Amino acid sequence: MYYRVIKLSHPKKVHYWVDPNFKKYANSSSHILRGSLTWNPTSEIQFTKEVSVIGGADVKMEYIDKYSGDTYAIHKGNGNITFYKKWRVELTNMQQKETSAHVVGHALGLKHTQSKNNQNSLMRQFGFNNKDWALSDDKAEIAKKH
Repeated sequence: MYYRVIKLSHPKKVHYWVDPNFKKYANSSSHILRGSLTWNPTSEIQFTKEVSVIGGADVKMEYIDKYSGDTYAIHKGNGNITFYKKWRVELTNMQQKETSAHVVGHALGLKHTQSKNNQNSLMRQFGFNNKDWALSDDKAEIAKKH
């Protein structure tokens, strides 16, 4: 499946929007925020500002309190990310943060890693590493993209 990734005009000044609906649920806002800030240790990307208006954001993270099959979250293209109830209800705190970082990685242009790199990447296609930070494979791919 191909989604149009965002073209960052200022990759060191990325703005993001977090749906206020996340604040209704304990820890959800901080787990979503972690998804963006995960990428800041890379020298190519810096999420610098949370904006209150969706139109001023490069990456937009919304929450829908419904299930969508087996989907926890999805990047719909152009920096638009939707998180579903399954993400909030069925994942551990660490898995929520890892999923958030993973889907933001898609918004930044990353694809799933090759299975041989699963231990070194958030961008694995299946399962969890239970790590919520950019790993060596992720950093190498970001460096190639930006």
